[in-house]
Amino acid sequence: MARHIILLAAGLAALIAAGPSRAELVTRGPEGFTSASSARLSRAPADVWAALVAWHRWWDPAHSHSGQVGAMRLEADAGGALLERWDGGSVRHASVLASMPPALLRLEGGLGPLQALPVNAVLDFTLKPDGPGTLLSMEYRVAGTASGLEAMAEPVDAVMSAAFRRLVKQIGGADTQPGP
Repeated sequence: MARHIILLAAGLAALIAAGPSRAELVTRGPEGFTSASSARLSRAPADVWAALVAWHRWWDPAHSHSGQVGAMRLEADAGGALLERWDGGSVRHASVLASMPPALLRLEGGLGPLQALPVNAVLDFTLKPDGPGTLLSMEYRVAGTASGLEAMAEPVDAVMSAAFRRLVKQIGGADTQPGP
């Protein structure tokens, strides 16, 4: 009996740790990879958009140059940028290619170690009305000629999937279901 309770508790812990969103490494090869995540949210698209563009509230400071949660800012207009500024430095992580609130945010830029490599990286956030809520999807497409790019797919996917879960939690993760 005690063993069954332990197994049940372990199973529940695994489900909770998996989070409410769906994430997967869609493609992976020598020339690039695609990481995708999605979730159905009970919040309206305008509310989801507001949380999305408040990047500093959901991005993990462990995956920043400064380690400071408030150092990241997103200028969410086309031509804007995802910037990190702190005493002693600054980084432009990505440029905003398209901003169509509350439906699409498209950024271009290699995040983290990808910034120093000859790659093209595009990050799309798509918000679609879903009844009273929103279907939120994130897709990060990376392509290039960098040696070892295929080996970077899983670690980058892990960071992006964790970021997406943090965003969903910021929006109100308790009201979510896995996306398609």
